[in-house]
Amino acid sequence: MAKYTPLQEKAYEYLKDKISRGELEHGKFYSETRMAAEIGISRTPFKDALVRLSQDRYIDIVPSRGFCLHTLSLQDITNTYQSRTAVEGFCALTLHNRRTEKEAAAVIDALFKDIENMEKAISENASFSEILRHDLSFHTRIVEFSKNEELISLYESHNHQLYDIAMKTFELEGRPSIAVAEHRDILEHMVSEEEGAMAGTYLSVMKHMDNTRDIVIKLMS
Repeated sequence: MAKYTPLQEKAYEYLKDKISRGELEHGKFYSETRMAAEIGISRTPFKDALVRLSQDRYIDIVPSRGFCLHTLSLQDITNTYQSRTAVEGFCALTLHNRRTEKEAAAVIDALFKDIENMEKAISENASFSEILRHDLSFHTRIVEFSKNEELISLYESHNHQLYDIAMKTFELEGRPSIAVAEHRDILEHMVSEEEGAMAGTYLSVMKHMDNTRDIVIKLMS
């Protein structure tokens, strides 16, 4: 993993936090010089942080204009869900292969609880943000079990990019309940002792991602 200076890290985390909190607007350009001055650092480490954020697809840098929030294209959506399938599919397989170990069993119990919480939120007509919170908890637990910093960082980057549009998918009638059923399918394959459970685990993750991708593309179109 690349090493960054404290000032580069400070600038990166400062901007990433502002983006995550929704403090930057889509379609608006921001001054590199002005924002560097906000946190009291020189332009060089701030510019390095911008390049990193651009590589992570949080922002787009436009010469002579500054930077703006990244807007996902249809190709971005396809690439992102393919990457998520690879990351979460691998992590789900890791859980499946270690399912009898104490740590993995505890995570699997928590995943069942995430599904129960999501079903409860749906039945109580909770807000879409509340339903999505349990949805994201399910996915995050699977990835974090890997303890692979590269995979976790990639997942977090994708998670941020897709948050707003993921919320919109849950506004479609019946989608939250279908998502729960897809989560349960993943988990049932993950804990299965049957032959073919490994393939079933990965394919259930792929199905979930493909279905979500298709909905997102339809919404964007």
